[in-house]
Amino acid sequence: MNELALELDSRRRIFDAVCKYPGMHLREIGREVRLSANLVDYHLLYLEKRELVYSIQDGQYKRYFPRDAVGADRSHFSASDKPIVSLLRQRVPFRITLLILKNGTMAHREIVQSVRKSPSTVSHHLEKLVTAGVISKSGNSSEYSISDSSRIERILLRFNPLPASLTDGFLEIWDDLII
Repeated sequence: MNELALELDSRRRIFDAVCKYPGMHLREIGREVRLSANLVDYHLLYLEKRELVYSIQDGQYKRYFPRDAVGADRSHFSASDKPIVSLLRQRVPFRITLLILKNGTMAHREIVQSVRKSPSTVSHHLEKLVTAGVISKSGNSSEYSISDSSRIERILLRFNPLPASLTDGFLEIWDDLII
């Protein structure tokens, strides 16, 4: 690895965050390392030019993944897994995936009740998950299940949720316990 490229503390923190949480977008990285989006953008561009990180476009977000010194991928995710990792960086798809993985086949209305989002919002995210191959829809019914549970479990074992996601999850569980 080019140590000179990571000599600055802020640049090192950005690179470390991308290594720890592959698939984050610019603002998530900025929040994680407590730097402005402009500064993070500058350093990410610098790291991309030196082939220490690379990005993939995920709809409206550019998501970042680490490389080692010779340009090989360091994130432990295959190229076909990266769109799924990017999708799981989003709060609602992450929650839906964990919910279906935990409960098995679930109806649309059960998912809506569990994630506490509008039916149209849940439908939107379910469609993205189906398109990505994370979940599948059962025939004409509105029941969903994990498409390839061993693959999704493997991805989740290597997936490191952002601390904010952990806090949100704890707060939601806490709310469910005291209600």
